[in-house]
Amino acid sequence: APSSLPPSLYSPSAIAPLRARPRARHKPFASFARAFGSIASVEDADLLICDMAGTTIEEGGLVYSTLRKVINEDGMICTEVDIHEWHGAKKETVIEHFARINGTHKTEIPTRVARVGDRFSVALHEAYFKSQDKIRLIHPNILLFFDRLRAKGVKVALNTGYPPEIQESLVEHLELKQHIDTYISAYDVPHGRPYPYMIHTVMQRLGLPDVRRVAKVGDTVRDIEEGKNAGCGLVVGVLSGADDEVTLRAAGADRIVGYVNELK
Repeated sequence: APSSLPPSLYSPSAIAPLRARPRARHKPFASFARAFGSIASVEDADLLICDMAGTTIEEGGLVYSTLRKVINEDGMICTEVDIHEWHGAKKETVIEHFARINGTHKTEIPTRVARVGDRFSVALHEAYFKSQDKIRLIHPNILLFFDRLRAKGVKVALNTGYPPEIQESLVEHLELKQHIDTYISAYDVPHGRPYPYMIHTVMQRLGLPDVRRVAKVGDTVRDIEEGKNAGCGLVVGVLSGADDEVTLRAAGADRIVGYVNELK
């Protein structure tokens, strides 16, 4: 773990309450986070870490409509309202939740999760890339924003609940690699949002010791919870994706902007 984080934060007892629950306001790291001061400006940060769908990429909600579709096709009940509660989560975690509440026997859950997860990856790849106009950058100025921050010494990273192969395809398709320093998927760490592990792992990769100098940006409650649980010095909600201002502020966002490139 980064040196500024006490080892106890990684103990099973500290993280167990977060496991597989829909959008509860988990704050096992809150007392640690409150001790930190916020970042006055994103240009004061060492790292800006942005969510992908709804924050960096406009994809019209395809990720969630596709996930709901494959869950329903496997015989489980999952409504549009139900799936909204899971925006920003690792997709296998979502599938496991619906498998459980739809009465899947515990011995059959791993097989069902794997089956639906594989179908989801195939279906999402087809939905995204069969027609080239389905996905685009969230704002025409976002790459200029990233470039300006990097020129001032701020590292830029992307994180997501996407499977790695989908994330890689999006990064390549939208030519993001030359504008960011790294990217990470929830599949690269033990648990995705609202756990803080993606943020902490990116810090380790980039050699950054102080989470107080990290800014996290996202469009969902889980993004905000992830940033708060990590102890980030600035956690920002954007209105370009899933959740509205009231919801993001209630989750603990320090600031709200329309698009990430409006952040000062």
